[in-house]
Amino acid sequence: MRGFDSLIGQDALVKRLRQAIESGRVAHAYLISGAPGSGKKTLALGFAQALFCQHQHGDACGECRNCRRIESRNHPDVIIIEPESDRIRINQIRSFRDKFTLQAYEGGWKIGIITDADAMTEAAANSLLKVLEEPSGQAVIMLLTTSSSVLLPTIVSRCQTIPMARIPRIRIASFLETEHNLPSETAIVIAGLADGRLGQAIEMASIDNLEWKERVLAMVTCREGRGLEALRLATALSAEPEAIEFCLRVLTSWLRDMLLVSSGCPQAMITHQDRYSELIVESKTCDEFVVSQAIIQVEDARRALQANANRRLTLDALLYQMADLTSFSPVSEVYKYGKSSRS
Repeated sequence: MRGFDSLIGQDALVKRLRQAIESGRVAHAYLISGAPGSGKKTLALGFAQALFCQHQHGDACGECRNCRRIESRNHPDVIIIEPESDRIRINQIRSFRDKFTLQAYEGGWKIGIITDADAMTEAAANSLLKVLEEPSGQAVIMLLTTSSSVLLPTIVSRCQTIPMARIPRIRIASFLETEHNLPSETAIVIAGLADGRLGQAIEMASIDNLEWKERVLAMVTCREGRGLEALRLATALSAEPEAIEFCLRVLTSWLRDMLLVSSGCPQAMITHQDRYSELIVESKTCDEFVVSQAIIQVEDARRALQANANRRLTLDALLYQMADLTSFSPVSEVYKYGKSSRS
């Protein structure tokens, strides 16, 4: 990783942080907000490298000792706090405070990066507030969050806010083609699924995810035996729960594409551009209201699974229904069954 060069599509934010370093006007606290996979941690680590770099001012060489230690997460003056069991607790923030208030080991900057800051307990947030209220010397705290609205207003008010920008689809697709060797047709689809988030796009571009995508689309487009294919897919997904969220996103994007195509939108506006002809066929077989209700049903299933609904039963019911939208009927009551079991 080489400082800000590892980011794409965040030119305005990078310029702002570079200018802060070059002018010596680095704030004591920054609040970086953005959706999962939008590059928040990459930006924070790039900023740390730019501050510590031994060869460049306002940027990072990526090769010096400091840059390499930050990349490997073992620089003594860069403290990273992450959730434990989905929460950041007061003992973590107290430990952070103890380390952060000490003089820097190497006599320069000290940086604290708190990922998923919205996961702080109330006690942890109040403990952090004491650090923010007493800024000192060359010390910077960077809070990373998906939603600043859930943080204490007193914390937000003491930070400079940095909202991550959505990256244009074509730019993400170009990156995937160049850096991950994806075919152009596949790259543009993955970029559409990522919705402006490079980190999400990189994760989705894995071989496993690409295979899951094809399995979902094969189920909704096969000419015969869709019900059987739906149940096979449900069986496979119930055994691979980490793939469920991605597959539901693929399914939702397909349904939305059907609505776009039926309303006359051009090919360039849809996600699955490589299956435009199939979308035309599918959109003619289903009423727009039914497709809209199907999207709601996918979201209902997602929430049910998050609430511990029976995984296999929920997936069976959902995917079997999605296989034949011409006989669509709500099955939300099924999701209430067995919420205490994930199997």
